[in-house]
Amino acid sequence: MEVILIENIEKLGKVGDVVKVKDGYARNYLIPKKKVLRANKENLKVFEEKKSVIEAEEKKRREKSEEIAKKIKDSELIIIRNAAENGQLYGSVTSKDIIKEIMLMKEVELINEQVYLKKSLKSIGVYEIEISVYTDIKIKILVSVAKTKELGLEQIKEFKNPKKTTKEKKQVVKDDVKDASDDKNKEKAEDKDLKTKDLIDEIEKKEEKTEEKNVVTKKDAPKKSKKKIEAKKEVKIKKTKTKKKEIKKVTKKTAKKTVKKK
Repeated sequence: MEVILIENIEKLGKVGDVVKVKDGYARNYLIPKKKVLRANKENLKVFEEKKSVIEAEEKKRREKSEEIAKKIKDSELIIIRNAAENGQLYGSVTSKDIIKEIMLMKEVELINEQVYLKKSLKSIGVYEIEISVYTDIKIKILVSVAKTKELGLEQIKEFKNPKKTTKEKKQVVKDDVKDASDDKNKEKAEDKDLKTKDLIDEIEKKEEKTEEKNVVTKKDAPKKSKKKIEAKKEVKIKKTKTKKKEIKKVTKKTAKKTVKKK
């Protein structure tokens, strides 16, 4: 079905546009809500005659929407519900519930279609909900579903400052890790120092032993050399005695031979 828009409608067009829509959508919603006219000659003529009036009304509607947007922008709603221990609600929170809370808090009128809620909220938590105040004016609000008002406020606080909380936690963990690392490094350094000291002590002991050996060797050296000298002397004496004996033998033999010749 072709219709003439007599107000700006998101995803359809602006005032005065002739657009095609599904018959059911036109009959059940657009025409009853006086958002469109059937696109025929008579209605086109009527629209042209009332165009200035329609545009003026649309201007007023926009201005009113801008005021509503200012009132409810960045609103924080707390909807109290009973829930199980796992956070599952005994029931749900719908767009109607959200509109009701907005009306109570800000005293503004909205319709279900203006609240972008894909499905009902069925658990405890904080939800960022988009509201279309006008075709090109969209704002976001926070809806905290909680068991009590205090818990609802706490949830919003945590939702709004997740980075800060995460940073603080990371910093604490980082500091703990750093401290643990420093302790380990300190222990390692102490172990190294102990090992180094032990090594130095061991080396010093070895050096002391070596020096003691050298001292003993030096003391024993003269004794050993004296023994060698005495041994050599004895060998020489023995050799000398042996030679003397041999000479005596030779002399005796020679003397006997001389006596025989005579």
